[in-house]
Amino acid sequence: MENTKILTINWGKINPLKIGDYLAVGGYLALKKFVSEMKPDEAIEEIVASKLSGRGGAGYATGEKLKMVAESESHEKYFICNLDESEPGTYKDRMIADNNPQLLLEGIIIAALSIGAHKAYIYINGNYEKQKETLETARAQAHKKNFLGAGILGSAYDLDVEIFSGAGAYICGEETALINSIEGKRGEPRLRPPFPTEAGLFGKPTAVNNAETIANIPWIILNGGKKYAKIGASCSPGMKLYILGGSVKKPGVVEAPTGVTIRELVDDFGGGVTPGRDFWFAQIGGASGRLVLEKELDMPLTFSRDCQIPLGSGSILVVDKMANISDLILSWTEFFRRESCGKCVPCREGTFRLHEIALRLQDGEISERDKVAIKDILWTLESTTFCPLGRFAATAMRDAVEKLNLLDK
Repeated sequence: MENTKILTINWGKINPLKIGDYLAVGGYLALKKFVSEMKPDEAIEEIVASKLSGRGGAGYATGEKLKMVAESESHEKYFICNLDESEPGTYKDRMIADNNPQLLLEGIIIAALSIGAHKAYIYINGNYEKQKETLETARAQAHKKNFLGAGILGSAYDLDVEIFSGAGAYICGEETALINSIEGKRGEPRLRPPFPTEAGLFGKPTAVNNAETIANIPWIILNGGKKYAKIGASCSPGMKLYILGGSVKKPGVVEAPTGVTIRELVDDFGGGVTPGRDFWFAQIGGASGRLVLEKELDMPLTFSRDCQIPLGSGSILVVDKMANISDLILSWTEFFRRESCGKCVPCREGTFRLHEIALRLQDGEISERDKVAIKDILWTLESTTFCPLGRFAATAMRDAVEKLNLLDK
């Protein structure tokens, strides 16, 4: 397994509040290379060559998204870093802001300048108050060093970065709902097309990328896209931050290549299952993630559409046989019931009804009628909702029914 470290290499080694520490380990060399040696389209081609996939969960090709915005004829464009991160059990982006905010900022600057944007936003979870302060400090220091503002490093490039606090709504992790939020509108998804790359923030071409995705860009610019493409799985290469939680000896965030198996993450990085506990299943990708049984642990994790278990945000929750599945289901359904924006009836009513059934399940009062209704509700959520939140709300419950034989208990 590759020992390459891209995102975490300097965690704990530098003071995140001092830009001098970041400069001492090679910080902003990628931006200097971009400004002095590259044209914007050349930088985008390196990102395309890297095959970098979006690390927020969807896995869309980052370079292609940037290229679409760059090729737009509009003179006004925007770049948005998505640091909303409201998925339960996911805190990798928060850790980037905590440990190396300048790396994230450098990636944002390069990406924004490459598409021709003069204004960039960091959309941050409203609960991340400490991280916002850290990023504000990093931004101010970058301005003083002329990495931001007018005439960046003596060039013709200008860029302003604004940090925007969301209200902590899960739906605002979806890019069009996020854009609505910045515009001061209700945080709910828009009909697509048009896509944000065509008509996004204030109706202008906009690139929205996850924070972890952006943090890979400085390395790609310095080392080349082809070198990055050789790391990890060929279908969606690179390094990835995985969040290990639940019944593992060593919970936390680890950096490993894509293509790693769930078993390798749990055993090699997490130290195995907590002593005295027996593995039951793992949930991949947060509350919206699939459930994985023991026989499925050797499947590689990638962002490929052919991947049987979607990698999602990269969180791995290990559940042992002492866990109460009714409590878990109640937690999942309560979350999605609360976070549904209410825009469409199938999601608004479907998440509410699933939560009602989960309450009866916990009380041991689930009826035959409920068992029939669950299947109908899951189909409705998976097939008819306006945005992916409805499908996400059904994922874990569907696996609990089919893999854990929930309705037979």
